[in-house]
Amino acid sequence: MQGLDGKRLLGTTVVFALLRAICAYYVPGTYPTEFKVGEVLEVHASSLTSYDTDLPFDYYSVPFCKPAEGVKRIANTANPGTILEGIRIENSPYNLTMKIKQTGRLGCPKGSYGPLNDKEVKMLKRLIDQHYRVNLILDNLPVTVYDLLNENNEFLRPGFEVGYKVGDKYYINNHLVFNILVYQTHGEYTAARKQYANSVSMDGLDRHHRRMLQTGAGKTGASGARAHHRMAQEEDMYEFDDGYYYDELVDMAALGLDPAYYMVVGFEVSPCSIERKAGTDVEVIVCGVDGDTHITPQEIKEGADIVYTYDVFWQDSKIKWASRWDAYLRMPGGKVHWFSIINSLLVVLVMATIVAMILIRTIRRDLAKYESLMVDGGSLSGGGGGDSRDEAGWKLVAGDVFRAPTNSAILAVQVGTGVQILATSLVTMVLATLGFLSPAARGALLTAGMLFFVMLAGLSGFVAVYVWGLMERSYNSWQAVCARVALYYPGINLLIFTILNLVIVHTGSTGAVPLGMYFSLVCAWFLVATPLTFAGGMIAVRMPLLDWPVKTNQIPRHIPPSPFSANPALLFLAAGVLPFGTMFIELYFAMTSLWLGYFYYLFGFVLLIGGLTCVINAEISVLCTYVQLCSEDYTWWWRSFYRGASVSLYIGLYALGFLVSSLSSLSGFIPFFIYICYMSLFVLAFYYAMGAVGFGASLWFVYSIFRAVKAD
Repeated sequence: MQGLDGKRLLGTTVVFALLRAICAYYVPGTYPTEFKVGEVLEVHASSLTSYDTDLPFDYYSVPFCKPAEGVKRIANTANPGTILEGIRIENSPYNLTMKIKQTGRLGCPKGSYGPLNDKEVKMLKRLIDQHYRVNLILDNLPVTVYDLLNENNEFLRPGFEVGYKVGDKYYINNHLVFNILVYQTHGEYTAARKQYANSVSMDGLDRHHRRMLQTGAGKTGASGARAHHRMAQEEDMYEFDDGYYYDELVDMAALGLDPAYYMVVGFEVSPCSIERKAGTDVEVIVCGVDGDTHITPQEIKEGADIVYTYDVFWQDSKIKWASRWDAYLRMPGGKVHWFSIINSLLVVLVMATIVAMILIRTIRRDLAKYESLMVDGGSLSGGGGGDSRDEAGWKLVAGDVFRAPTNSAILAVQVGTGVQILATSLVTMVLATLGFLSPAARGALLTAGMLFFVMLAGLSGFVAVYVWGLMERSYNSWQAVCARVALYYPGINLLIFTILNLVIVHTGSTGAVPLGMYFSLVCAWFLVATPLTFAGGMIAVRMPLLDWPVKTNQIPRHIPPSPFSANPALLFLAAGVLPFGTMFIELYFAMTSLWLGYFYYLFGFVLLIGGLTCVINAEISVLCTYVQLCSEDYTWWWRSFYRGASVSLYIGLYALGFLVSSLSSLSGFIPFFIYICYMSLFVLAFYYAMGAVGFGASLWFVYSIFRAVKAD
């Protein structure tokens, strides 16, 4: 009984510990921040971006004023994802004061930027011609020129343009009118944060006191009484009417229900161009009145001394903190997107059911026909003649169906790579669906994807070695297979990445990866991924090989000419149509977000559509393999992989069509080259992933039907 009670006590303790950890958990960077009236808020400057070039530039590489304290990187915003995307977030000269209206504020510590030289003039004109946008950030919210409260806006793009062109003259947006939407709170988040910090410190004190009591259990007297009294005081808690418990060590005034707390829920800007004279008082001018006919814009020309100014206005909003990203996540055709997704789901489910029913009924009929022939003492070549041969043609290749294909090691490497990509995509999309990799966490999606790809390298080594052992019936020289897996796909990615980086580096763009990050990726490849790949291979060689249900003949069987219905090229082209139709709608919205500057957040739909695509791809691959075997063609190993991967052909064609139709504004060779490189990597990943799905489904199908026959 004592042992049982002890187990129950231990279980209860673990449950309460987990509940406390869950209650105290929050995703870094997403916890609500409250500000008091008069508290200073810093505006951060991110890289300049353009959807015509896809080449980001550092904010201070442009003739913008720098803060008085100097340019500093925001440390907690840097991660591998932001570095690879070229996002560089730094401090800015714009400082706001909560709920304090400010007008005519100078954005330059010295009053103006200084006379422009010829190089700076050419740079600004080029940025305006290429529609570059300035990206500012306040409390992790990007600035936008759109009205966040207008629900009729179908989409929203972050940032504002550097300037504009009228005729042959260029003008810079040197005056910014900020409108910050705020939501009033009572300081409960600040109180909860302080209470959590104090509870952590109290836990540390409790552990310290417990150690003191344990080490000094025999000590009594006044010191022991004082220690117990001090612990009792530290454990005294007080409850406020907001439902939170606060320690008496915390400042009660700071934790009271102070109504003067606000959270930032929107960051809008109205940029305009105003010519001002450096060294004079800043005249308060309201932009956007009467078409700005009374305002002289600031022209970009050599010798022009640009004065940067800004106004700050605050607007109370009913938008709560949890909903502040909703307006930013709008996309063009959002309603059509939802209806199209539901329609695609219904079509895919119906087609998958039909294909599955056809396969099940056909295979059962073949097996029943074969069993009746064996019971009647007949043979597949006699009795019914051609009908029996057509009905059970796949049975005729029983002695060759498991014959090892040519280049089996390369096939195993590609299958292992595909499984690694599938597993990486699954884990990443699950985390994104749960909200851990939201657009608010810049670079988190790419960082997580790279991390999981490296950590799952052992899975690719395991699958490649085991599949190669199945085909060759031996694990001899498995180290060579592991080496190919470790070098093959990562090597292709690194090669394309290196060439792309060499092309970009001379442009001065932040999209060029620094050498430190480049070597970090190489070290992660060789020092982490490669050993994990060999570790997976070592585990695979300890696994017993699956026994084939039939024996392989010594002499290969002659393969007759395939009928038109079983033509390899026709099956290859037909196999990718339905899977591509499944993902077409989601692919359109994903590429629109990726290349046209919208936020994408429907990761749950991506996960669902990806799963349905894999299901329908597996069923189509099984159907095509069955048709091939019925034509007495037993070379299904490579063709099942190709047919599964055929959807990547349609994705590549769609990418070219998207380039022509939606990215016609791309200017110059470098943006075109960037698009081709990244889409090539995307299509290549789909090739391996879907090929692995088709191969795995076909392998299971072939093994299952011949095991059911039990032919010798």
